[in-house]
Amino acid sequence: MPNHVIVIGAGLGGLSAAIRLAHRGFKVSVFEKNSTAGGKMQEVISDNGYRFDAGPTLITMPFVFEELFKSVGRNLNDYLALVPLESACKYFFSDGSSFTAYCDLNRLREEIARVFPSETENFERYFQYSKKIYDATAENFIYNPLSFSRLLKSNPLDLLHIDAFSTTHAANARFFKDSRLVQFLDRFPTYVGSSPYLAPATLNVIPFVEIAFGGFYVKGGMIQLAKAYQRLAEEFGATFHFNQSVQAILTSNGKVSGVKLESGETIECDAIVSNDDAIHTYANLLGEKRIEEKYEASCSGFVLCLGVGATHERLAHHNIFFASDYEKEFAEIFEQKMMPSEPTIYISISAKSDEGQAPEGKENWFVLINAPFLSPAYDWEKNQTAYRNLVVNRLKSLGFSSLDGQIEFERAITPMDLKMKFNSFRGSIYGISSNNRMSAFLRPRNRGKVKGLYLASGSAHPGGGTPMVTLSGKFAAELLMADFKV
Repeated sequence: MPNHVIVIGAGLGGLSAAIRLAHRGFKVSVFEKNSTAGGKMQEVISDNGYRFDAGPTLITMPFVFEELFKSVGRNLNDYLALVPLESACKYFFSDGSSFTAYCDLNRLREEIARVFPSETENFERYFQYSKKIYDATAENFIYNPLSFSRLLKSNPLDLLHIDAFSTTHAANARFFKDSRLVQFLDRFPTYVGSSPYLAPATLNVIPFVEIAFGGFYVKGGMIQLAKAYQRLAEEFGATFHFNQSVQAILTSNGKVSGVKLESGETIECDAIVSNDDAIHTYANLLGEKRIEEKYEASCSGFVLCLGVGATHERLAHHNIFFASDYEKEFAEIFEQKMMPSEPTIYISISAKSDEGQAPEGKENWFVLINAPFLSPAYDWEKNQTAYRNLVVNRLKSLGFSSLDGQIEFERAITPMDLKMKFNSFRGSIYGISSNNRMSAFLRPRNRGKVKGLYLASGSAHPGGGTPMVTLSGKFAAELLMADFKV
């Protein structure tokens, strides 16, 4: 009889692990507290024809997803369509200027020469600098489980290239004099829920990844990626149990032995892959409450899904309207743990790339504001309506003066929703922040503290984001198979 593996959570990390394990002959049972697969990769659908990606909105590193399907003898293109985007994002600065981050490198160079003419040579130096960080981190941090033995065998010069002793902002300001270009590059630590004024410059690997590998959209909505993962796992025999929440991980003689469901039912197994938030796994499922004191949560987000009954030609699929004082914004979020008084606003409009995402002549705005993780400093129940109005008024001041009359559908998502629905650590998006130079080493590893437990989530190694979570599932499955000598 094959070894029985329980996967807790049907997010991309859990699905990635389930696919690989089921393909190798394990009996795989996936337990998901919500009604659908995808984890934070969800969708919102209105009754009047609007559909929103209510989670990740941009795909990078497409080869990670292609490799998953190839590893089990399948072709990703038979399951979904990855659509390359012309630009990763269009940026609007507080001085009224704008900049489009084209996915084609030569076209991006032309745009930099147009908007930041004095910085073209500096950009070439920066691109090579960020490539060195990627080259130095790829083997040890991105494409393999974290291992100190591997680090000891690595080239010591690689550690010099990761620029861990500068902050992201300090490094970016070292390269560029134009504050707008610095602000553009300072945005990338938010991809993993961190502040550019606190996070190590090692995170300058993120702009290299986006610039070098481009941005992509999944036709039909990002949720199609999760659906493809689920379909693939089921083809190899994995079974899914939705609306069934795991209450505890059971152990016997220092090894996992099964799970207890919220219903009270217990199910035995030989190993567990937890796609649950890593801190929640240890604190709530294993009872190690003190682990919460060891980590700082990443930032969270406040979302407005707005069905807008008009089109706006100056907007692209992905858009950022920067605050005039970026440093103040992050101080409010991470130090004061308050919502920013003048927020940077991200707007994703998938209808720009996929006409079926909104009624003809209309747009689906996914509006995201960086938010602090949950704490007593900010009361969402008391402040949600007022802050919603602040965001809409700021959008109106940015040139969308008729927005009030154009909104035909609206739904809000707060950090409280993230905590309740996804067990997110303090309601954060990415679980653990990267706001110190040792964060890469301190992130929970894929082989858990208890024998037979493996972690596959954005709060475990190698971190947040759709490709990283997919790799987290790969690492968990590979370590499990190695331990079981399969």
